[in-house]
This record gives sequence, structure tokens and C-alpha cells, in this order.
Amino acid sequence: MNHTFDYVIIGAGSAGCVLANRLTENGRHRVLLLEAGGEDRSPYIRIPAGFPLMDPQEFNWRYTAEPDPSRNGIVEHWGGGKVVGGSSSINGQVWTRGNRADYDEWASLGCDGWDYANVLPYFRRAERFGGGSAQFRGRRGPLHVSYPRFDHPITDAFIAAAQQAGLPFNEDYNGAVQEGVGYGQLSQRRGWRNSTARAYLAPARRRANLRVETRAVVSRILLDEGRAIGVEFRKQGQTRRVLARREVILAAGALASPKLLMLSGIGPADVLSEHGIKVRVESPGVGSNLQEHIYATMVYSVNIPTLNMDLTAKGFMRHGLDFVVRGRGAVTVAAAHSIAFGRLAADHGRPDYEIIFAPLGLSGSVPGTDAGEGVEYRHDVNEMTPMKISTCMALPSVSHPRARGRVTLHSDRAADKPRIEHRLLSEADDIDTLTAVCRTTRQIFECDALRPYIVGEFGGGLQAACPRRGRPAGCRRVRDADAHHRAHQCTYGNDRRACVRHHPGRR
Repeated sequence: MNHTFDYVIIGAGSAGCVLANRLTENGRHRVLLLEAGGEDRSPYIRIPAGFPLMDPQEFNWRYTAEPDPSRNGIVEHWGGGKVVGGSSSINGQVWTRGNRADYDEWASLGCDGWDYANVLPYFRRAERFGGGSAQFRGRRGPLHVSYPRFDHPITDAFIAAAQQAGLPFNEDYNGAVQEGVGYGQLSQRRGWRNSTARAYLAPARRRANLRVETRAVVSRILLDEGRAIGVEFRKQGQTRRVLARREVILAAGALASPKLLMLSGIGPADVLSEHGIKVRVESPGVGSNLQEHIYATMVYSVNIPTLNMDLTAKGFMRHGLDFVVRGRGAVTVAAAHSIAFGRLAADHGRPDYEIIFAPLGLSGSVPGTDAGEGVEYRHDVNEMTPMKISTCMALPSVSHPRARGRVTLHSDRAADKPRIEHRLLSEADDIDTLTAVCRTTRQIFECDALRPYIVGEFGGGLQAACPRRGRPAGCRRVRDADAHHRAHQCTYGNDRRACVRHHPGRR
């Protein structure tokens, strides 16, 4: 293998696949893409309904967090894609942009060029979507986006009930306005998962100037006087080094990226010194400011068949022909058949919450009622299984949580996973918001459009997060979950906490 490239990209995940495609387009630059996981050839990755059969040990990092004192010391698994395509190969395929106010806030904090008007052309360039307005949506991008390809009357009833509860209908929450209720949007192409591995990397791999190395575990970034000049990685039991003429690009995900920076001597001095790592660039913001959405789980039994009756061996056989011929049916099931965004007060400038709805219920998403100190709590989508009775499910969440955590190290060994510390329910404002959103969700289920279908409500996240009366003391139990939406451990900006400093005119 030639040991020098123009660009070395660490991580063939959602970002890395895009970067590999774009940087090899003109044919002038040689690019090496390093991926710690394997290829995405499993049919359980490609077929959306294959998630219960996907091997979590093979395709998911399943990082184990430290006990969460805000939830009785629960020990939770934080997922991450360990495969080409990263988490876009194992996630729920929900296609949702951030709110325009979020990007405008970034720009106001010093990130010039990151306001909504400037990022919108890149969103449009990325996607191929047949709905919405061409002013906001892309028509010819590589990543295909579609509405759910499985119709169910209880999804229609949820949308109608949300409107009865006061939310406006929104045909396109990725368009001019995010607020309202409508049908979900999914990263699918004719019913198949359309990950960045399929949309971006697959066509790029035909180019002679791109090399992809899988099962390549990066141990550190090589530095010369503070500048990244290459990468050290292990593959097939051997340690190898490669150099970059132009750039080393770190795209290893929200949890592995800060870990690699710290292993390379870039990060908070106290954390590096604790593990005997020489401080090469002191950057106290690396690994700090960990943010995560807080979800509750609300499951209802219903009196008509739902997807729970179809996600079986017999159901797959019955729907298989529809999937093969039309790309439709239960085999295309994804996480969100409907999504609602709303504000809890009229004067709030952006939505406070999101509610995801699906015409099925999953077990394995919440622990038992006796869960407590040190209980292992797995919230991996790969481990969830459809319930054996007709159910539907809503996942209310807090869009802008105040709780913060951090990512550090267990040791100086690259083989060890990062140390994750988060108090998901440590902020009273987050608990109050989640409680209010759960009550809003319950109001939707009590509206006329849904009432004829509802048999009863399971315990789940609602009773823990939203008792019918009084302050939600139960919120501090363990029935709430992170959403696998972690962010902000390598912050971009101008202040001291920023890991990536903003320079006008620099890519």
C-alpha cells in the first residue's frame, strides 16, 4: 500500500462516506478512507425491517456509559454504527433537519456561514425528494428521501388527533416551517435503506483515486508541531502508518472522535495527564458539552391489527412480494411513520418538542419496574423486538435539553472504548418539559380521531415521566432513554471551549 495520500479520512460513517465521495470527484486527489468496522453487505442492514435480526455485536459499538445518578445509577448502552455507513446503516432512517433557528444561533455565536440561509443549499444538494417545495428541498441529490411506504389507518388517526389537539398539519417539516404534524420522511430508496454507504460511497469506490480500508482501527493521529500529518492504525494484527499531504479528516462519530483526539494528545490537560498521555495541544473543550435528546416511551394497545402482526416470519412472506415488486409494505418499516413538532408556549421561537409515532410497539426499550442501582439498560434498536399484541407507540422528546455530560478516556489504549458520563435527567427544566410533552401526547391519544382504536395504555415512560397528578418524582426513575442523537463533543466556534476554531474563508 502506498503510505502517502492527499487526504486521510478517519471513519466511513455518515460524514466519512460523503467526504470520500466529494474529495475524489475531480480525480486529482488520492484519498484513504479508514473504517474500524466491516462492510454493509448484510441483508438485515439493507432491508429496513431487518433491524431485530441485525447482530448488534457485529454492527454496533454499544458503548457502555457510566452509571447515571439522575436515574438511580442506571447503566446504559449508547449505540454507534460499527460498519461502513456508520449509524446511517443501523439507525431508524428518520430524515430530519435541525430547526432553522438552531443554525442561526450557531452563526450568532461566531460560526460565520452556518446560518440557515447558508446551509440550506447543502441540504438541497444532498437529497432527492419528490415532495415539498423546490425552494427548500433537493430533487437531484444522491441520497433518496421518501415518505413511509406502508399505509396504516392508525397513523392517519394519529395525525388527525394531533390536529384536533391543536397542531397544524404540515406536509413537509423539512420545508419552510418545522412546526406541526405530518407523515415521517425516511432515507429510503424504493423501500430499501439508503445509507450514506449506498448513496455516496458505493459510486465513489469505482474511482481509482479512492482506497477504502475496513477493519482498520485508528490508534492515534500523527502530529508535527501541532499539525496533523498522518494516522497510525492497526489492521490484521499489524500497526501501520500513513501520511497526508493535505489533510487528516476526523469523522469517527460523536463519541470516538473526542477519544481519538485525546489519545493523540489533543484535549484537556488533566484528562491526558491522568492517563500518561503527553499534552501536544491543550484543548479543554474536547469531550465536554455532551448533549443528548431525552425520550419517553408511551405504548398503547389497540383493537385493530398493527405492524406487530406483520413483523413475523409469516408476515415477511406475505409482504415480501410487495417489497420486491413495488418497494412497499411492512418490510419497509422504519422508526417514524408520523412526526409532530410543537411549542409549549406561543412566544417560544422554535419547537420545544418532537413526538415520533409508529403503528407498532417494541419491547426491550424499557427496563423492568425493579430496575435500580447498576442495572444494565440496553436501548439498542437492534435488541428491540415487536410486541406480540396489536400496539402503537409514541416517543415524546425534549428538543433542546439543558443537561450536559462529557466523554473522556478509560485508558491510553485505543482498543478501550471511551468513558461516557451523562446525567440525562439532572435538569429540572428538562424534566418539566418532558412531563409537559407526555401530557400533550396523552391528550392526542384521548382525542376523537384515536379514541375508537385505543384499548389501554401500558406503563412505560409515561407513568414514570408524567403521573396524572403532582410533580413527576417518578421522572427520576429509569424509564426514559437517550435517543442516540449525541452531539457537541468537538465544538466548533471561537470561544475557549471550541475544539475547532472558526477561521473566515477556511473550509
